[in-house]
Amino acid sequence: MKISGKRMCLALCIAGLGILGTAAGVIYAQAAGAFAAGDITLLIAGTDKARYAPGETVRLEAAVENTTDRRFRSGTLEMRVFHLEEEIFSSQQEIVLDKGEKRKLSLEWQPPETDFQGYVISLKITDGKERHIAQDTIGADVSSSWVKFPRYGYVCSYEEKEEAAEKIALMNRYHINAIEYYDWQALHHQPLPQEYTGGAAEGWEDWSGRRIYADTIKDYIRAAKERGMVNMAYNMIYAGTDSFFTDAAGNPVAAEDWKLYFAPDNDRGEGEFSFQMGASPSGNGSLYFMNPLNPDWQEWLFAQENRIFQYLDFDGWHGDTVGEWGKMTDMEGNPLGTDEKGEPVWYVKDTYRQFLNAAKEALGDKYLSFNPVGGQGIEQANTSRADVLYTEFWPWDQDREGIAYNTYSALAGEVERTMEESRPFSMDGKGKSLVVKAYINYYKTVGSMNAPAVLLCDAAVYAAGGSRLELGNGDSMLHVEYYPDDKIPMDDALKASMRRMADFVTAYENLLRDGQTRIQRTVEIQGTPVSAQGESDAVWAYTKADEAYEILHLINLCGTDNEWRDERGKKAAPLPLNGLRVKYYTPEEITGIWLASPDEESAVSISLIFEKGEDDNGRYLEFEVPSLQYWDLLYMKKQER
Repeated sequence: MKISGKRMCLALCIAGLGILGTAAGVIYAQAAGAFAAGDITLLIAGTDKARYAPGETVRLEAAVENTTDRRFRSGTLEMRVFHLEEEIFSSQQEIVLDKGEKRKLSLEWQPPETDFQGYVISLKITDGKERHIAQDTIGADVSSSWVKFPRYGYVCSYEEKEEAAEKIALMNRYHINAIEYYDWQALHHQPLPQEYTGGAAEGWEDWSGRRIYADTIKDYIRAAKERGMVNMAYNMIYAGTDSFFTDAAGNPVAAEDWKLYFAPDNDRGEGEFSFQMGASPSGNGSLYFMNPLNPDWQEWLFAQENRIFQYLDFDGWHGDTVGEWGKMTDMEGNPLGTDEKGEPVWYVKDTYRQFLNAAKEALGDKYLSFNPVGGQGIEQANTSRADVLYTEFWPWDQDREGIAYNTYSALAGEVERTMEESRPFSMDGKGKSLVVKAYINYYKTVGSMNAPAVLLCDAAVYAAGGSRLELGNGDSMLHVEYYPDDKIPMDDALKASMRRMADFVTAYENLLRDGQTRIQRTVEIQGTPVSAQGESDAVWAYTKADEAYEILHLINLCGTDNEWRDERGKKAAPLPLNGLRVKYYTPEEITGIWLASPDEESAVSISLIFEKGEDDNGRYLEFEVPSLQYWDLLYMKKQER
């Protein structure tokens, strides 16, 4: 259904021009100038929020420039809004630009009241003969909660003079709707110092001696909330540092009894389960791990987490782990507890569901996200009350069938399984979208992030229905697990690609992670190798469906490999493909096919002409895909029954 300007108001305020137009008032240019594409530039700077509640107005800023020495005096600025293939709003406004003129544009659009919807907003400038001069697009998300479509980012710098609002604004351009505040706390067992009373000028030191300024954290939180982002306070679910276990006189305290110990038959260690983080001026450089099922530890930790919310306006807790280290006992050699069936629990990964449900109960209306590192115990998290599921993958860890998490298809498979297992525990019964963290260029020490590796991993995870935690602290990208050590930047080209990726996955969230399931379809591409399993040196034809559409993801692995870990940034870009003649076999009656891609400058879908046929393999659709660089999304409308 297309909604006219009479039903939805668009206000266009052009700085320095002194005119106001509405969607109902359409002004057309009188004469055509001899302008070509590139003479006039148009760039959407961003939207004012990463996420809009139903009923909120979408506001966006754009910049336009006449790069010539001639007056552009008969142009039209058109705004169009799409939900998938359907245009739901359009408006036009006259625009005149003097020679060399630069101008900022401020626009507003009132979305429908429908919850959990993604949109493409397109701006286009044409001349008096309706010739295309300039265009730009951006995504927008209207959702009452971030947990259905999480777009997770991070911050990790809390210095006194931090440019918090500027960093949040950069993150907003990537539509990040939730922030992990990494290592903001004083100590793992006591995130806020006991003496902290909430003063803006107060602060503390973390374990490494970094000064953390409370007013900087508050600035981040304030700026993020204005942008529609939620703020998650990072902390481990089971860690205490050196000072937690003795009193001022050096005598052991109750916490000593809560520790985890390696079982005698666990060859990965002996004695207390602990890590050395590094040199600490406060003597808190060691992490000792607690039994997550110990009720006294839970009572202590949940009280500490809730104390955070008394003084800082965080929206929830981002719980972390260090992965699975084998069979453990309590200090007396007993199992860690019993499961829901009364069976003994010896592995930390088998404590997660009970712990998370207890934590969610203790947190009340605060959000809970959780990271079972390496996917170990992910089945427990999937069937818990945690609001958002999140996993830091390592290529040597294995899934429940013993398959290593070292390929794109392995990541995609775990995303799919999380969605399926979490359906009964999700807000709408469609499952939870797994947030994937994977350090792509782990051993890179110079230069910038390698774009092919980043973009292919993103394509695999998003196509499967997941999300990524990789961007944050302004416009940085993670490549190591200790965030403050992250020093490898994105170059300008990758930043532009990541903005397009963010627009794309926001605009098409309803096709990517809104109840879709994997289906088996035969796909052939004339003259090009095709793989249904994401094999190296082939086009990965990844097929899914929902009630309304069949969906074909084409991920280009031609000329490159299928492993996501590109440790030193050497992965080759896939070979660009053009004019792909595709046969897609399906028993469904298809009424239309559309194509969209984050590789393209415009996120607007294009309609493809297709033919129907049948051969020994069954009924098929045949069509041409104009080009494939990294990832194309094709969606096919099923005939209503």
